Amino acid sequence: MSSTTVTTGYSRAQVIIHWSVVALILFQFFFHDGMETAFDARMDGEGPAGNPLPHIIAGSLVLILAALRVIIRLTRGSPPHPMGQPAIFGVLANVTHGLIYLLLFAMPLSGAVAWFGGIERAGDMHGGPLRFALVALVIVHVSGALVQQFVLRSGVLMRMLKPES
Repeated sequence: MSSTTVTTGYSRAQVIIHWSVVALILFQFFFHDGMETAFDARMDGEGPAGNPLPHIIAGSLVLILAALRVIIRLTRGSPPHPMGQPAIFGVLANVTHGLIYLLLFAMPLSGAVAWFGGIERAGDMHGGPLRFALVALVIVHVSGALVQQFVLRSGVLMRMLKPES
């Protein structure tokens, strides 16, 4: 199946990957203190502090799942935007999704460069502007899905809750 094939919904794999990435991002957002403590101690030349392993594992999984999601999207395609909506909604959805994909690669890679390369500036970018951008885009993404589902009643949210058969 090529990316030009029209689908009405997302595949089971796409849905599972989407919600797995959501869970991992939430984990990273709420439980990053061990990594921050470990990274700060490392940059200050101190001994071991904090536990970076859960953050490293979750970040690695985000990177792997994002790559799989892109591969599936390129080979299977994605459902079209709902019919009858203003064209700008489709543009905004495409831009938002593209930027989220970009950040799903940039966040784990900048974290890896910071931790394994010992580059503090990469850590500053990871925990600062990139993190802020991801949070902002997730808010836009969720808001858009909720407006589509409950205001415009396009049924778009159900595509990510119930896989296409």
